[in-house]
Amino acid sequence: MSLTSHQKLLFYVAFLLSGFCALVYEILWTKYLSLTFGTTILAASIVAATFMAGLAIGSYALGRYADRDVNLLRLYAFLEAGITLTALLFAPTLSIVEYIYVGLTQTFPDWPGLLHGLNFFFSAILLLPPTIFMGGTFPLICRYSARRKSGGQIGRLYALNTAGAMAGAFCAGFLLIPTFGLTATGYLAAILNLLIAAVAFWLSFNSNQTLIKPPVKRFLQPLRHHTILISVGFIGFFSLAYEILWTRVFLLFLGNTSYAFSLMLSAYLIGIALGGVFYSKLVHPKMNEKQLFILLTTLMGTAILATVPFYDQLAKAFLVAHQLTGERWWLLTACSFLIIFLVMAIPTILSGALLPTAVAILDPGKAHTGEGVGLVVLHNTIGAVCGSLVAGFVLIPLLGTFDSFRLLALINLALAIYLFWYFSRQTKIGLMVVALVVIGLIFSFTPLNWNEKLMNSGVYCYATKYLRMGGIDKVLEKEKVLEVIEGTDTTVAVHESLNGQLRFFTVNGKTDGGTGQDMSTQTLVGQLPMLMHPHPEEVLVIGLGTGITLRGLSAHPTDRIDCVELSPGVVKAAGYFTEANGNALDDPKINLIIRDGRNLLMTQSKKYDVIISEPSNPWQAGNANLFTADFYQLAAAHLKENGLFCQWIGLYDITTGNLRTLTRTFMQTFPRVLAFKAGSDMVLVGAQHELVLDYQQLKQRFVRPAIDQVLARVNIGDPGELIAGHYLFSERALKEFSGTGNYNTDDHSLLEYSARFNLGEKTLGEYQSNNMTALLEAQKKVFIPLVNLGGSPPQVAEVFRELAKGYEKNGRRAEAVHFMRKAAQLHNPPSG
Repeated sequence: MSLTSHQKLLFYVAFLLSGFCALVYEILWTKYLSLTFGTTILAASIVAATFMAGLAIGSYALGRYADRDVNLLRLYAFLEAGITLTALLFAPTLSIVEYIYVGLTQTFPDWPGLLHGLNFFFSAILLLPPTIFMGGTFPLICRYSARRKSGGQIGRLYALNTAGAMAGAFCAGFLLIPTFGLTATGYLAAILNLLIAAVAFWLSFNSNQTLIKPPVKRFLQPLRHHTILISVGFIGFFSLAYEILWTRVFLLFLGNTSYAFSLMLSAYLIGIALGGVFYSKLVHPKMNEKQLFILLTTLMGTAILATVPFYDQLAKAFLVAHQLTGERWWLLTACSFLIIFLVMAIPTILSGALLPTAVAILDPGKAHTGEGVGLVVLHNTIGAVCGSLVAGFVLIPLLGTFDSFRLLALINLALAIYLFWYFSRQTKIGLMVVALVVIGLIFSFTPLNWNEKLMNSGVYCYATKYLRMGGIDKVLEKEKVLEVIEGTDTTVAVHESLNGQLRFFTVNGKTDGGTGQDMSTQTLVGQLPMLMHPHPEEVLVIGLGTGITLRGLSAHPTDRIDCVELSPGVVKAAGYFTEANGNALDDPKINLIIRDGRNLLMTQSKKYDVIISEPSNPWQAGNANLFTADFYQLAAAHLKENGLFCQWIGLYDITTGNLRTLTRTFMQTFPRVLAFKAGSDMVLVGAQHELVLDYQQLKQRFVRPAIDQVLARVNIGDPGELIAGHYLFSERALKEFSGTGNYNTDDHSLLEYSARFNLGEKTLGEYQSNNMTALLEAQKKVFIPLVNLGGSPPQVAEVFRELAKGYEKNGRRAEAVHFMRKAAQLHNPPSG
């Protein structure tokens, strides 16, 4: 490399930033595609596999080409410019793809496999061009920097590029997208990419390096190196499989948030980068690379087997982090990163060192460095794709996370033993390998299992409660776990109090429904819009939960009720609540669909009279897509004339400012709204036409036994009690509360990144109290949009008496007196 010291520094900074941009793009494009193809694990896996496939193709194809080019810096500049161009074209191309995708899925709704086939095809169109360019950058730069023996230099370059990737993953998830949104972040990354291309192009005129072109047909022979290439494929397989399993573990302690995914990815990548540094410091001219490869592979498997049995204790580690940091978000983030990194450190550092070690074993020589690096990256990436798919779709559903770790680590050790046997004449570390394998086997067969109560304790949500109530063990000793359901998408656990009176289920540690205090919300979010609609023939319920919301819905004048649920684990958990949900899934009118709810609406033309959206936490990844202006517009487009949309909003884990943003966004699409309260939640029923409460219609529905029984379970005996106990106000007051400001959109999902506010004592009632106070302050005067009170004065008087009784029951004496007076006036009208 014939550059001055300052030019070399600029060159290395550019390569660092190249890795930064690559991960910004990966997170950005994954987010974009989840909005189109859905958030199921299969849709996400297709995107990830396509992304990595592009990297693998680019690495090998362009790596071979790099060995034949004279001006590598100029070629590198063209690759970075290609990334810039394809990145800028991504969003407009996606708009065209989405149009075609929606058209095809709506035209051929019954074609099996069409959705997933289109996902793969369009992901390839969108992702392969930029990722092929990205994949070519690493072997090209390795070739440019090549020496006669390039292992150490390749390790340093690998570390540098991966460190940039780590910074990109962190900044994209914590700073860029939350602050600027998707479009602006994409433009910033493209500008940075263009600068990298410009720097490389400028440096190309200052590089006097001349490469000797090898003969045209003189390539490395992969079959001669099949053992090490297959082995490096297995290392990629293990590394990504471990990452998938770690992700499932840490989601239980960090929550299903965009922050958590970025944090885990950043910790993983910094370990890989340190592995490159570790190798570059370790390498020396007389080093036995095959011996090192065997030793690192053995250590990798043993480290997993020795640490996995203790992962349940991470709940207590994260609880300490919450205790030490209080409500200081960035300090908690730093502590969480440290815990994650300590768990991942040894295996990821070893994995990061194994790739340059494999290149050194190939020993491609200076003239074939590009092809050698490309071959190694190709096999490693193919293994990584397979590892992520096998772990997510096969191992976790069949074995669970704990046993999946054990099986993978044992296969990892088996690979090390095979390599030791294969290279036995060239190594002298037999005793060390045997000792490490024995240690791993001891841990493997030790009868240790995770404490499922700790694993599913949801410390990220309930840390303050555990600390206030005397510790996590003291709280958890009052309950038992009936079953843990580990599916491809989520970890669902069904819990029950020791006396059997309370049952609830958690998804990734957070309670999502049960027979406790939120029974009223689960019931009312379904019953309210159904009671208000005169003929709710076609109904869509997004989210199954316990199934309690579905109970009694078919007793309304319905023809069909579609219930769409993302997680098969939640469907299985609903079986534990058959007494509470009245065996709702056995109702012939109810049609259960396992899919992403938003994607279902996007890919079908069917319209509904009522759409009910149960997910209530906009700060959760995936669920966040159901709280944007774009989703509300999609839902409105699938409502029939005079259709109703119902939204459940939790008041206990959202700031008043974010609640205003949410209601403002909701009213942008549904300007007519009636708001109701239910426990610690609010239910909004929205429409694009005037909303009223038809009292006689309500009474007629209450007469139906199934509806009456459902509402009686939440202490509602008649329409008067429903209105008095739960009605808040209409759109006039809600508009006053919402004020002016930004909207929550797909492009700038403000609420998705609001998890940072859910810390400390505020989540134990302060948010709920503040929100209710602010809502009631907007209510200048109670106005109930009642119509059809009755055809005669006695009927109207009876309505007023029911309302009075309802307000009296709820402790609102002034309103009760008001309605009793109105009833009395009808019986004894003032004389003229």
